Amino acid sequence: MPMRWRSPLAPLRAGPAGWAVLAIGLASTAVTASYVARAVRLAQDARFQEVSARATDAVRERMDAYLATLRSARGLFDGGRPPTRSEFRSFVSSLELPRFYPGIQGIGWVEVVRAADVERHEAQVRADGLPDYRVWPREPPRDPLTAITYLEPPDWRNQRASGFDMASEPLRREAMERARDSGFPACSRLVELVQEAGAQRQAGFLIYLAVYARPAATADQRRDALLGWVYAPFRAGDLLRETLGGEVMAGVRLDVYDGEEARPEALLEGAPGAAPADARPREVRLAVAGRPWTLRFARGAGFEVGLERWLPLATAMLGLLVSLLLFNLTGREVRSRRQAVRAADRARLLADAGKLLASSLDERATLAQVALRAARTHADWCVILLIEPDGPIRLVGHADPSLAGDAAQALQGMRLDPEASFGAAAALRSGQPWLSHDVDAATWARLAAGPAQLMGLELARVRSVLTAPLQARGEDLGAITLVSCDPARRFGEADVDMVLDLARLAVAAIDTSRLYRRAQQAVKLRDEFLSIASHELRTPLTSLALQSDSLRATAARGDVPPAVARKVEVIRRNVDRLAQLISALLDITRIGAGRLELQLERVDLAQVVQDVAERFEDEARRGGSELRVAVAPGIVGRWDRLRIDQVLTNLVGNALKYGQGRPVEVRAAADGDRALLSVRDEGIGIPLEAQQRIFERFERAVSGRHYGGFGLGLWIVRRILEELGGSIRVESEPGRGATFTVALPLGELPRADRPREALRADAGRPQP
Repeated sequence: MPMRWRSPLAPLRAGPAGWAVLAIGLASTAVTASYVARAVRLAQDARFQEVSARATDAVRERMDAYLATLRSARGLFDGGRPPTRSEFRSFVSSLELPRFYPGIQGIGWVEVVRAADVERHEAQVRADGLPDYRVWPREPPRDPLTAITYLEPPDWRNQRASGFDMASEPLRREAMERARDSGFPACSRLVELVQEAGAQRQAGFLIYLAVYARPAATADQRRDALLGWVYAPFRAGDLLRETLGGEVMAGVRLDVYDGEEARPEALLEGAPGAAPADARPREVRLAVAGRPWTLRFARGAGFEVGLERWLPLATAMLGLLVSLLLFNLTGREVRSRRQAVRAADRARLLADAGKLLASSLDERATLAQVALRAARTHADWCVILLIEPDGPIRLVGHADPSLAGDAAQALQGMRLDPEASFGAAAALRSGQPWLSHDVDAATWARLAAGPAQLMGLELARVRSVLTAPLQARGEDLGAITLVSCDPARRFGEADVDMVLDLARLAVAAIDTSRLYRRAQQAVKLRDEFLSIASHELRTPLTSLALQSDSLRATAARGDVPPAVARKVEVIRRNVDRLAQLISALLDITRIGAGRLELQLERVDLAQVVQDVAERFEDEARRGGSELRVAVAPGIVGRWDRLRIDQVLTNLVGNALKYGQGRPVEVRAAADGDRALLSVRDEGIGIPLEAQQRIFERFERAVSGRHYGGFGLGLWIVRRILEELGGSIRVESEPGRGATFTVALPLGELPRADRPREALRADAGRPQP
């Protein structure tokens, strides 16, 4: 049998439900990934704003602290008198600039010097401990000049600026004049400090705060009262590193520009360790000592944390994975559901087929219905081949029930494959199911009975054929064939299992039907034999009975020895027993054939009981039992006297046989519209499980090795009573005897019109 090929694209055949789930999953993934990306972007924007605001506040607070330091330094000049160098140095030293004000280069004092007083000024400063001090530059000549007199701390950079005339440089002069005229701190533009030297130069700026000899309210008054400036030089790089170091920037680059525009030439410094700027920078304006600064913030490559960087992509990948998983699961569910539906259909077909095949012993009729049902649900055609002695028979079912007859006619005369390589012939030869998905024209030509049938088979366009053999006990009974003409329907392994189960049901039905027919024939032959044998045996038995009666009469006159007389009695008892057996055989055949005739007449039940009791007196005496009779007078019914006698004879005989020498009671009484006759013994009793079975044919409650008989007496009794409209029941316990009670109608016989066919059918199966 060819193996079923499974396509690698099978998972994609998920049906509309699977593709709908995939589409919904992908759409949900896109929406979710977009939402996550937007949420990450908003979170980054919020964090960017927070970092920018924190950095801006840090710069503002640091510059405010420096301005406060300058104001405190101006307090040293209270009263218009400059402090001594040692006082100024002590003050700056007490500020601990490196510790509390990192980023500031120092704090200095710039004194206004008249051109005529330059020599005296230089001599005074040199005498104060700076032997190399001089005011510079001196060209071009200016009046007044300015000179850096104090600058603390006195490191090598600050010493380079000692005596420098800041007003000689326009950018510094502009800030100094603004501080002089306003009375407020003034920040210079971007400059290079004179302290810079070597390769590691930085952009710088200075903040000036004017010192006056006396209070002044206007710009002219301030110019007249000006003594000089306290100032602070700043290296922009050092300032920003100290201000924004550590975790403040968190991956954000900060570029600080002098002025209101972020021009490259006005760049003070960029924050250390920041990555290149992004395309969406944020600019913040900040006023530092009257000078506008532009703080340009931009997110660098290190701004995104790992989770934020990969979260949208991870969400998209996870959503895609979940979508594919749901698509696969939905596809599996769809296929499983489809398979479950098919399995349910197959199970339903098998259940229906089982019911149909069990409903009748006419296998042709039931198999034809099974073929029709299978074609309607699992194939386009279903052909059941039955091998009969007079030739094969095909029972055809078609998906369209109206075409089943035409299909059966079209297949008439179709041959089994002589090469045993196709269909039923191949399955019967191998004993295994046969499956094919490719039927060529040569095969049809080999099977067709003629051109017309060949044309019909070719027009059917058969695509797939599945055949299972019907075999029982080594005998070929036929085959079941399913045919599909639909290219989309190809029989597979599940169909093979189903057709095998269907074949088993069909085999059981066919085998049972044939065995039943054979059994019926055997029963018919048996009944005919028993009837003939019973009639043939009655003739010599009648003669033997007459001879035994003659011998008994001779023995009664005393003409024979006592030993011979005893043997004569034994012969007579055996003759009576043989007569009873022959009568039982005749009753079996009559009941089975529905010919149990009744001679209805008025019968006095007390008289019948008395006659039977007298007949059993000798047997009871020999067995050591006492036969007790208690019959109410006047119990008269319309019955068959001979059959009532037969019933009572069977019951009394059984009571004496199983009574074990104990008393046997026979009672009769009227009970309303019926007569009750009971026979009670005190013998071995009957088990509960056997009390219904003993009324069937050939059934006994005890072993036949210890008690004789064929197990027919009680069955005949029950059938006779049923014919008379009566019934029989037994009450017994093991070891406590048994009581058989017969109920007979006192009126007309209620079953006089019962069909003989019903009696004949009942004779072949057990009765409740």
